[in-house]
Amino acid sequence: MSTKSALGAIGLASLISITSLQTNAEFLDFTVDETPYGGTLLTVDKLNGGYSEKLTFDGAGGFVTTGFATIGQLFSNEGTTDRGSDSVIGDSYQIYAIFKSAGTVSAVNSDITQFNANNGSIELYLDRNNDTSGTLGATALDDVTLSNDSDDFMLASTFDLAQGTGLLTGAGGFFDLLFENVVLSDVNNGGKGSDYFVSPDPFHIRVNVDGDFDTFDPTGTQTITGDVSAVFVPEPGSLAILGVAAMGLGLSSRSKRKKA
Repeated sequence: MSTKSALGAIGLASLISITSLQTNAEFLDFTVDETPYGGTLLTVDKLNGGYSEKLTFDGAGGFVTTGFATIGQLFSNEGTTDRGSDSVIGDSYQIYAIFKSAGTVSAVNSDITQFNANNGSIELYLDRNNDTSGTLGATALDDVTLSNDSDDFMLASTFDLAQGTGLLTGAGGFFDLLFENVVLSDVNNGGKGSDYFVSPDPFHIRVNVDGDFDTFDPTGTQTITGDVSAVFVPEPGSLAILGVAAMGLGLSSRSKRKKA
């Protein structure tokens, strides 16, 4: 068994702006190589899956998150066409991420709590036999424990969190994270990212993480689950944006995972 780390946190205004960006901008196609897993070269523009995380408050104005996400679905045509009949993701293999963040939390008023993440990281892995499972610890201070991961390899990572903001209201919560300097891993650092994401090349990206969740009491340790999706959107000054939307419990407007 081993443990690995990577993303998480919480933002209403940012959620609206990123959602608008993804709606109005054309998704950037990217090509994945599934031939080692019984598939083919496949050009898509969106990945989809689900996540769970621990969110722990320290009682002194701070919070920490640790989570595990799996991706088992690919889409094309602006994220509208499920490529399940063409892809073997979720069957022969899957992608997963482990994520961490930390920051401060404060009460805006009796109904609104504000979050500001000041550090975080994200690591993306490929599970070549679709048999890896991740177990969250008792709190967000504990690492995710992985099983059957000895043959997995890293796809991409970053420890550069440019911003992380969020709000929790009586009706629910919203968050937005922006990661920069995300690069594909190679054999020199224990990964094969460019073997899977074969185009565009080079594949340096920025990562936007946004979503929402049901309301909860901002004390102790909370467990949050939901959907996660990723799209590439062109942006001036960088090759692309990888937008990851982690949606909260009870939300049905996003496409669901092909496999749990």
